[in-house]
Amino acid sequence: MFENFKADVGRLRRYGAEESALRLYLDNQSLWAILCYRAGHWLNGRRWPFGVRHLIMGSYHLWWKWVEVATGISISPDCRIGPGLYIGHFGGIVLHTDVVMGKDCNLSQGVTLGLGKKNGHWGVPTLGDRVYIAPGAKLVGPIHLGDGTVVGANAVVTKDTEENDVVAGVPARVIGHQGSAEYIS
Repeated sequence: MFENFKADVGRLRRYGAEESALRLYLDNQSLWAILCYRAGHWLNGRRWPFGVRHLIMGSYHLWWKWVEVATGISISPDCRIGPGLYIGHFGGIVLHTDVVMGKDCNLSQGVTLGLGKKNGHWGVPTLGDRVYIAPGAKLVGPIHLGDGTVVGANAVVTKDTEENDVVAGVPARVIGHQGSAEYIS
């Protein structure tokens, strides 16, 4: 948990957050949501004696709901997210419980990764490493975004992408192959 969170904070610092650690934690709502997710994911993976689990997870869920209300970011502790998650702006971010995301991914405000049906099968998106998702984008269904994919603002993605694809539009279509290198540091 701590190594992944350290990588998350490191990405935030690379994007110009120069304040002290305490001020960074107090002022950055996206960091609250990431810390809450990392703690919940860690707690979910532990075996607790009967009764203790209910007390611990009940307390955690109160914190999680407070973070959702305060930040507008909903990241289930059941998601599987690699180290180095960066959320540029808080608000309107929803990740389905079953989302799987690689390392060093960027999420912007207004992003949804949700449940949908494709070819008769229900599922949620999985993201490779270094995926950048611009503001307002919606990704739905059992799709996979390849490493380095860039999703344009307000795009609606319902199909898989290849490595370094740039997709935009409603519905999203490939508009380039430059990848996320200029968006992710």
